[in-house]
Amino acid sequence: MEAIEAVAILILIVAIVILVYYYLLNSPETAKKLRSYVPTTADAHMNEVLGNDSGYELSKVDESGDEKESDSMGKRIKVKLSDIDMSGLNTDVFSRKIDSFLDEKSDELIKDWCLATTDDIGDLESKFSETTNQVDTLEKSFNNFKKSSEEFQKATEEKLDDLDKRIESLENK
Repeated sequence: MEAIEAVAILILIVAIVILVYYYLLNSPETAKKLRSYVPTTADAHMNEVLGNDSGYELSKVDESGDEKESDSMGKRIKVKLSDIDMSGLNTDVFSRKIDSFLDEKSDELIKDWCLATTDDIGDLESKFSETTNQVDTLEKSFNNFKKSSEEFQKATEEKLDDLDKRIESLENK
């Protein structure tokens, strides 16, 4: 698989992931199921990001004063997607971020993946046309040499024939 095909497949995969994400985001039934599986605190500062209080309550104290584990770890770390501000996420911003990333890293990608640019292709086309012209010139020169060589051979054969006749005439005398 060539590099261009790999890039095309990568772009298609990213586009499919984005489409699935927006489908899930806009589908109410699927969003409810998804919200029940997404953890509340993916890292230690998620509550601060979401605007919740930053106190980490990992255990509860029951009426007798004993600490007991919360109902389940899953319930303690789940978050509702409705708490996260999704207004800043749209395809235009995402596309611009991808474009800026590719603009910044394009030279590295070209070098790492040995990709050809339009300048490289232009250089190759000019070298090809120059080589074609040189081959045509060499072919014409060869044909001229071949033609002159054939004429030289005929002239030489005529002279040799003439010399043979003279030698024969001298021998017959």
